[in-house]
Amino acid sequence: MTDSNDSGSSEGSAEATAFDESAALERVESVELTPAEHQRVKDLVNGEQMQAVANHDRVYLIAGAGGETGAATRRKIVYDLLEHRSDPPAISIRLEDFGLTKDHMPLWCRVFDILCGRATYIVAVIEDFDGGYVWELGLLFAPSYREDVYILKRKYADAEVERAKYDNGMAISHIELLLDSDRIHEWIDTDELKAVVAEIP
Repeated sequence: MTDSNDSGSSEGSAEATAFDESAALERVESVELTPAEHQRVKDLVNGEQMQAVANHDRVYLIAGAGGETGAATRRKIVYDLLEHRSDPPAISIRLEDFGLTKDHMPLWCRVFDILCGRATYIVAVIEDFDGGYVWELGLLFAPSYREDVYILKRKYADAEVERAKYDNGMAISHIELLLDSDRIHEWIDTDELKAVVAEIP
């Protein structure tokens, strides 16, 4: 396995990153909820699942693909491995655990922000830059959360596939913030994914 990055670089990424962070935070802050949605957020924050979070010393928020996909299955592997840590006692959480899907986008944005604030570490399992990854990454790399984020990024053996999967300059600008740190780990297959999970505190 090589260490080369085929995703390319984005000139002026510092400017793009600052813009994206601001846009992501504004998106969360500008979400307008109905009275019923406000009540649901309150119920979630004060509910049984959140109480379980409060009873653990370490909380892992696992971001990434959902649904019935191979990517979602691999994300669940990470969820389970971190969930079973006992020193200190840990719990893994996902938005799905709170009964939310991206069909409830206003609630999704607001509760995702709340969970980021409750998490000890935020672990994003990324296999492409499709779907909702861009705005989620924008929020994760905001200054208030950036130090708590670990990225498990799938690397493809074929350079053309790699470029196609990660062809999104906005998202790349966020990933570049961690390229020289110990908080981004690449993997090719499930065995490697399990191995890099061990690198997360």
